[in-house]
Amino acid sequence: MITIVYDDIYKYHAPKKYHVENPSRIDKALSAINQLEVKFEKPVKVDDPQIVHSEDYIKLVEKHSKLEENLDADTYTNKYTYESALYAMGGALKAFETNGFALVRPPGHHAGVNGRALGAPTLGFCIFNSVAYPIKRYKLKRVAIIDFDVHYGNGTQEIFYDDPDILHIDLHQDPRTIYPGTGFADMIGGKDAEGTKINLLIPPLGSDDLYEELIPIIQAILDDFKPVVVAYSAGFDSYVGDGLASVNATEYTFYNFGRISNKFTRKYAVLEGGYDKGLVKGLKAFLEGFANLKIEYKKNKSSDAVKSRFMNYLSEEKNILRNYWSI
Repeated sequence: MITIVYDDIYKYHAPKKYHVENPSRIDKALSAINQLEVKFEKPVKVDDPQIVHSEDYIKLVEKHSKLEENLDADTYTNKYTYESALYAMGGALKAFETNGFALVRPPGHHAGVNGRALGAPTLGFCIFNSVAYPIKRYKLKRVAIIDFDVHYGNGTQEIFYDDPDILHIDLHQDPRTIYPGTGFADMIGGKDAEGTKINLLIPPLGSDDLYEELIPIIQAILDDFKPVVVAYSAGFDSYVGDGLASVNATEYTFYNFGRISNKFTRKYAVLEGGYDKGLVKGLKAFLEGFANLKIEYKKNKSSDAVKSRFMNYLSEEKNILRNYWSI
């Protein structure tokens, strides 16, 4: 039985005109979830977003939400945005408390302490950083965050950049080819946290075979780090044809991401990206892996040229990671 944390408040954050991050995302996700054996839990509305974000940024979101003004060129608000984002944080909290999946929006992994993070040009559709909230609320130690959204989770990495107790492993499309343009292998964490921030790159047109190369590396790092909690920033926009990226992952990859968590007694996942097919097929496969269901999916392979580019990235990444981990 999979616990899904959800409330209709997540549909209330809506654009005035078409935007790819819109309430229909929830309907697509629910169409996948309803094929599985699940139980639904309601989120709570948090009253202390300042444990993650600065007071100035929180006030900015609240003000723009009341005025229904865009925060930037990518990121809209309406009169429900502020409240929806507080409930998104509360959804992540409930997911942590129930070992569940938080079906929330607006997304959050690009939102840093003061909003835009690590030089990103915009907030990339994100409002408050939900995956970070349970960690800050309960002052959790030995947490491993795995972010497999196709875009680099710059906000999350910034929030925990100097914290050696939070391992942040981020798998994303080569930043030279996609928003937000950062998240390279040499971004390893601040002083005293070096090696706990890990960026693993997938070239455009990369598929399941490349992600499969990374799974044993992630598992070896987790074996070394020994997390008490595994948290996912679960984005499904790397699914082939999802629309906003050039990576070609399939169910095989998302299922295997979900399975990583089954060695750990405490885990939770929070929805980030995913806009079309990924929210249906990728999400279902991830939840099957997360629930340790036995399913077999076919693996897609990358071209030799794409794999060669990936192996160059991986060589650099391993050279860096071997200074900190037994890989």
